[in-house]
Amino acid sequence: MTDGLVRPDDAAARAKYWEDVHHGKNVDGVSWWQSVPGLSLGLVDETGLGPDEPIIDVGAGWSTLVDHLLERGYRDLSAVDLSVTALQTVRDRLGPAGAEVVLTVADVLDLRMGRTYALWHDRAVYHFLTEEDERADYLASLRRSLRPGGWLVVATFGPDGPTHCSGLPIVRYTHTELADQFPGFQLVDTAGEDHLTPWGTSQQFTAVLMRRTTDTTTPPG
Repeated sequence: MTDGLVRPDDAAARAKYWEDVHHGKNVDGVSWWQSVPGLSLGLVDETGLGPDEPIIDVGAGWSTLVDHLLERGYRDLSAVDLSVTALQTVRDRLGPAGAEVVLTVADVLDLRMGRTYALWHDRAVYHFLTEEDERADYLASLRRSLRPGGWLVVATFGPDGPTHCSGLPIVRYTHTELADQFPGFQLVDTAGEDHLTPWGTSQQFTAVLMRRTTDTTTPPG
């Protein structure tokens, strides 16, 4: 138990938890909100991916990443989250310009999109996975979803970041520790930022850019 809350430990509980987090709040009512995801955009830029390459943002919430990628000319974009409310907010915000963006309510620990992607982006999902079996399920979803040679961008709280977020415990990582979580991937670059929350506190983020070097995977499902 954390801050009086029971940690969700199955798909239904996780969906309810994150729906409750988003429901009835403004977008700037959550600590991770940022109008311009500069850290993520910088790492996406490093990949040199063309505008037709498929990109997926997992645990997207209210993130504006897909908005900015659309503005940069990317045309094959998907965003996944457990919260219906969060994704509906994104749909309303994108309007007609984002009609082709795929928004999917799904659990990243059992993600089966039926296709593969050139880039998997995750800002602040992985650090919520405090159990080994959760991290194994995440890695299985990643391997199903990312094509050989594909790019991985993951950001978590850094070693000096918070120990909890949204009432839940998290795992903090150094760049090396985070990169070591992904066997079969080569570290290409690291980055970080001190994210300023909407209410003025600072959160240290660690991020890695990696590339898949193995093709051992199950077919997308």
